[in-house]
Amino acid sequence: MKNPVVSVTNSPKARQRTKLVHIASMTLALGLIVAGPAHSASMMDDAIAAYRHGEFEKSAETFSTLATQGDATAQYLLSCQMINGAGMDANEDAGWDMMKQAAGNQNPDASIVMARKLEAEQAPRDLVRGLYHQAADQNQTQAMLWLALDAVDQGNNDAAKSMLEQAWALGDPRAATLLANRFTKSDSGRYQYLRAAAQRGEMRAAAYLAEEARSVNDTAEAVGWCAIATGLPGHNEDVDWKTIGDAVEKNCGAYDKDLEPAARAENREKVDQFLARFFEGYQPWTPWRACSVN
Repeated sequence: MKNPVVSVTNSPKARQRTKLVHIASMTLALGLIVAGPAHSASMMDDAIAAYRHGEFEKSAETFSTLATQGDATAQYLLSCQMINGAGMDANEDAGWDMMKQAAGNQNPDASIVMARKLEAEQAPRDLVRGLYHQAADQNQTQAMLWLALDAVDQGNNDAAKSMLEQAWALGDPRAATLLANRFTKSDSGRYQYLRAAAQRGEMRAAAYLAEEARSVNDTAEAVGWCAIATGLPGHNEDVDWKTIGDAVEKNCGAYDKDLEPAARAENREKVDQFLARFFEGYQPWTPWRACSVN
């Protein structure tokens, strides 16, 4: 079966614009599990395990039982299966009704999906904003970022900064990048935010750091940050240094191309050392994805 995708409207244009993510990329988030009787918790554990492994018929059966009991997590994940036809015949109308129920029962992920759907349908801004607030109140950083940018658009920078600080306190590196570029008052403060964000896998932060290093003629860090920003092999898998070196040359060779051969070779040794240190402390953040459990 192809990896199913949730789209927030039925129009092809809106599907392209608002396409969410494949159900197949899932990892378990214990925080999603609603406390309840022991047998219900066990059922939920089994259903989520089945969902994670693509056993959608099995997960749908249990989610259906729990959803009728008002379990918001079951309603959310079942709605994803209904919309996508994962483990059952697709029924988008019923699936969106179920998604709406899950949002009404305070599931933060369902709230975000419904907010995106309504936004794509050009629903009133206050309605969309309310759903994001509902998710943010449950520490959903994806919603916090939307609200922060919305506050900036409204000229409320204090509210935006506060929301970004909350998101960063919860570990979302995208918030640190926004804080660095919009709200820091010193170069050192900006660098600290960007460095911390890059260490959590925020590639835009690494791109900014590459340009900062280039501006002060630190060619080793410029090449290193550039390599990280462009998806250097090593983020998610172990690869040999030759493969990494080839990727560096392809993506970032322009940063030290003007050096003499001997100086360039020395610079690449420094780049290797920089990257080795970087990956020793690399702890990438897993971004929010619709219809997944993290």
